[in-house]
Amino acid sequence: MTVEEKILKYSDMVYKIAYSMTKTRSDAEDIYQEVFIKLFENKKEFENDEHEKAWLIRVTVNCCKMLYRKAMFRKETALDENIDIGYLPNEEDEVYSYVKQLPRKYSIVIYLFYYEEYKINEIAKILKTTEGTIKSQLSRARNLLKDKMKGDFEDEQ
Repeated sequence: MTVEEKILKYSDMVYKIAYSMTKTRSDAEDIYQEVFIKLFENKKEFENDEHEKAWLIRVTVNCCKMLYRKAMFRKETALDENIDIGYLPNEEDEVYSYVKQLPRKYSIVIYLFYYEEYKINEIAKILKTTEGTIKSQLSRARNLLKDKMKGDFEDEQ
């Protein structure tokens, strides 16, 4: 598979992960480019598509973490964090708008579990943590989502 075909195959996933962690389009776009540059420069052969997908997720998460480590980033304020992503279906977009409001440690596990359909043990390997941590983060994220969505629904009535 060519690099162009890989970009087409994985572009939505990489962008969604980057956006859910950074919460800004510009940072997500920068990370998106960086991840695919690393893929292009990567000389290692992947065992299969799942191995390649896991590698891309890990690189995306690491790039997001590097962004947060930069001193300059800590001084910036996100101006476009409430802008909707235009490529999600309407019903998915509404739920995703709540997911992207979660702290990044929760939004990434929700995204990987529900949107990419990874199992808990696979997420733990990708994020280099324990299954117990992933289970706890998923549980807390679900509760936060439930409270937030329930609160917004009650506000409308």
